[in-house]
Amino acid sequence: MSRERPNSPAGPAFGLAKREFNAGTPEALARRKAIQEQAAYMYGIGMPRARIARIMLDLLVPHRTDRPMDQRLSQARNKLKKWEMSQPFRDMVHRNAVVALDMAGPAILKGIGRKAKRGRVDAARLALELTGRHNPKGDQTPTTVQVVFAGVPWPGQAALPTADVDGEAVEAEEE
Repeated sequence: MSRERPNSPAGPAFGLAKREFNAGTPEALARRKAIQEQAAYMYGIGMPRARIARIMLDLLVPHRTDRPMDQRLSQARNKLKKWEMSQPFRDMVHRNAVVALDMAGPAILKGIGRKAKRGRVDAARLALELTGRHNPKGDQTPTTVQVVFAGVPWPGQAALPTADVDGEAVEAEEE
């Protein structure tokens, strides 16, 4: 039984467009992946779902042009909600969010610098930590201690002959 709607305002092409969009053909899968990547980019830069649904309405719901706008928007939001439940889609969103945050790095550092200049101690401390000029826990460079046991037998070995040693502990040189 055909699912086409010849009496629909969209005509017989309505069913064809829907089948083409939901088909598992390589072209349809590539198109769906491209649409998901664009939506993930928009999520990654901080756009809310409703705005993404409005912007991408004709891409998310291409086969329902005869329906009222509110219904199409609802379907687009539902499709985005469904994608949000998918781990691969969330991974795409995360990659885009990381890129957006990384690109905002210089602006973030400038903002920290501005706050530090205005007297915010926490901002000044963070700025100095980021530039390597402040260690929050003080100067705690690890001290190298070498303990050498001469003449102490390991289990299963005979004791080595030892001589009395007079000496003092020597500080290790820093490299």
